[in-house]
Amino acid sequence: MNILIVLTNKEKVGNTDKKTGFHFSEFSHPYEFFVNHGYKVTVASPRGGECPITSPHPEDKINALFYKDPAKMKIVKETLKLDDLQNQHFDAVYLAGGHGTMFDFPNNKVLTTIMNKTLSAGGVVGAVCHGPAAFVGAKDNKGRYLVDGKRINSFTNIEEKATQYYNDLPFLLESKLIEQGAKFESSEPREPHLAVDANLITGQNPESIDLVTEAIHNLLQRGS
Repeated sequence: MNILIVLTNKEKVGNTDKKTGFHFSEFSHPYEFFVNHGYKVTVASPRGGECPITSPHPEDKINALFYKDPAKMKIVKETLKLDDLQNQHFDAVYLAGGHGTMFDFPNNKVLTTIMNKTLSAGGVVGAVCHGPAAFVGAKDNKGRYLVDGKRINSFTNIEEKATQYYNDLPFLLESKLIEQGAKFESSEPREPHLAVDANLITGQNPESIDLVTEAIHNLLQRGS
């Protein structure tokens, strides 16, 4: 089975000098899990090429595996471009978070096309923390917002208010998803939370990474 992991290319928050990118553990943990369970994993980004890392957490054992292995680090330095993958089949799409996604995931037509194609074929789309920013502006093949009427979660407004980026973001993710019809659900700040609605899987924060990863795996195995 083929899984696409999508990372952000965005290095800075808006017009500020505050550095951002993708949350490393939100990539490294799912990547290792999927590979170790026999999936073929493709890593891509809106522009392709190198993706900036935020929240590196070198003390994390799985992250440390990457930092010590140039071949593994090459994966995030040489990502494929989403434009080149529109005609490929993926059994699942996983959207890693990080504040960078708030700028190059929303209203991304290519990403929307890939997600719709995957879901229409019975595949799975999963996202964690700020990864659900990919759903902002995304509509299904019938013209409805992808999250309309769906149980969804993401990094919450309360959690966002505690970050240094709160006043620099183009929107609050929780508010935007609710605006598009999502049945938003969440746990207390920094508590893990998983929402599953058919083949759409979302996790609230970095603490939810393993829940999202395992849910994607379980759905794929159930459908295989």
